[in-house]
Amino acid sequence: MKLKQSQCWFGDTYQPGDIVGLQPGGWSRLEARTSELVFTPHTPLLHWFFIGKYISKEKDYVIYESIPSHGVAIGRLSFYDGQKYRVFRINKSNRDLGEFIIDEVSMFGRQQYGYPSILRMLAGIAVIEYASLRAIYRLKTVTARDMYVYMSNKGLLCTQLVHDVPLRLGIDILPPGDAALPCAFIEAIEVGILIDVTQLRR
Repeated sequence: MKLKQSQCWFGDTYQPGDIVGLQPGGWSRLEARTSELVFTPHTPLLHWFFIGKYISKEKDYVIYESIPSHGVAIGRLSFYDGQKYRVFRINKSNRDLGEFIIDEVSMFGRQQYGYPSILRMLAGIAVIEYASLRAIYRLKTVTARDMYVYMSNKGLLCTQLVHDVPLRLGIDILPPGDAALPCAFIEAIEVGILIDVTQLRR
């Protein structure tokens, strides 16, 4: 099967270990809208993954991601052609560190997708909102810090993979006490832990 090749990226743009935040399309837009209503800071970037090496003859990048159908999987950036995205780099990172991060992904290769984390997250949201209704008679927007105690270590959400791999190398890419959720990545960007390196082909 011939895969559609990316028309958006070229070889010198990104380096191994860069992190993509993707805005899902199709039915996932409802998930994005729901997430924006529940969590703060708000973001439509719900799927997060690593960029690996560049394949020059195909003008495409290898990617590493955690997805519901496979757990940790290897794919191509061109799989997401036409979808909105931003690309981020760990502040003061370099190509050598990025390659160490990508090498470390294989340590997570047999972990399954984090369905238990999703269930615990939903339960945590319910507990937080119930407490808010009892105390102040209204719902609140939930932060990554609120969710820290509710996240499960069983299986990997896409955001957990992107957080846990650098953490094995002693690099925490999220603010202290934040659960690995999309809103936490936005906080990491706001405080300068991650920097935006997004570029499009001119």
